[in-house]
Amino acid sequence: MANVDAPFGLRPIATINGGNYKDSIIQVVALDSYAVDLFVGSPVKVVGSSDASGKFQAVELAAAGENIDYIITSFLPDFENESLNTLYGPASTERQILAVPAPYTIFEIQASDTIAVTDVNSVADITAETGSTISGGSTVELDAATIATGSSAQLMILGVTQARENDDISSANANLRVRINESNLAFGSNGV
Repeated sequence: MANVDAPFGLRPIATINGGNYKDSIIQVVALDSYAVDLFVGSPVKVVGSSDASGKFQAVELAAAGENIDYIITSFLPDFENESLNTLYGPASTERQILAVPAPYTIFEIQASDTIAVTDVNSVADITAETGSTISGGSTVELDAATIATGSSAQLMILGVTQARENDDISSANANLRVRINESNLAFGSNGV
């Protein structure tokens, strides 16, 4: 059966050592000076600042080819500005974010096109983020056109999803299990 084309960004599913990824969730912040929308499932990178209290690292969207440090799992309500919207992080609005650190976490992501069985253990980059302000979900996918071996890229492909949803590797848009391969929080490695 053909896979459904319904990107959702990066979704944490496990850790490398078999632990619960929820135990590693931390709070980060998108500053009000950052003029880009953020979504649940968006990959973000650490920037050289923090919120006014100095407690939380500031993050911005990680584009294709950039380090990925955290994946957004949710947004906290903005009680100060009476905004209870937690679907997504609007541009130019300080948002408190809950996120999973990228290293040592296994994620699920949809491929942008067809991949081959031989692409497992290869590396690839992500596609551009557009996101949905209606659902609050990310639209980032694994960019099938960038799959490579013997080089470094943002994601390492661990295999096709073990769920029944979009598990047909012979069809476009399969859901894949990946780990983050390029991050400021850990060392990357080459695809095999």
